[in-house]
Amino acid sequence: MNPTTDLIACHGCDLLLTKIEAVAGKKHFCPRCHSVLIHKKVNSINKVLAISISGLIAYIPAIFLPLLTLHTMGMSQSGSIFDAFLSFYNQKYYIVATLVFITSVFFPLLNLSLLFSVSLQLKFRRYSQSLPFLFRAARHLDEWGMPDVYLIALLVTIVKISGIATIDYNIGFFCFIFLVLMARASTSALDPDVFWERIEEISPPPPAIGAHDAL
Repeated sequence: MNPTTDLIACHGCDLLLTKIEAVAGKKHFCPRCHSVLIHKKVNSINKVLAISISGLIAYIPAIFLPLLTLHTMGMSQSGSIFDAFLSFYNQKYYIVATLVFITSVFFPLLNLSLLFSVSLQLKFRRYSQSLPFLFRAARHLDEWGMPDVYLIALLVTIVKISGIATIDYNIGFFCFIFLVLMARASTSALDPDVFWERIEEISPPPPAIGAHDAL
């Protein structure tokens, strides 16, 4: 038995267990701490591909179109997420502007683009040397893209000002909600084990070492 391939460790209690063949759609639990040990998701690659395409389609209107229009005291004001970044930047809040741009504008786009590229290559079994790196980057960037935090802040603002202003919800608001849902859905549908298995399956075999090379 090869310990590097036939044993897995529980994420909750580090118990070493013999690796078993997972059934798609079913969960396997640790016998000691009852944490989810294996959860092989159904059609993970196809789902991530569809979700990433949907998210990329909604990205431009979600980021650049006005979210809300506020009417108060005879004046109206509207703005998009990108306008918020520009506003902080113009007021010389450079750190806040950078955080808004990175977490709500740049990382969501980059993460969806990486997931689209990886899942598309795996769907059609096209291997490139950068494929493992792209997938690792997508997994890491998922922790830094936080459009859902911006959405929560937006909803809190709506609740606070609803009594003193009339609010019109623009198309950008619904596109942004859809973008946040797609970002969360991509995380939920992604099965890293399935992706790595497909990457290993389509990767070319290492070149054989001949007697002359060994010397």
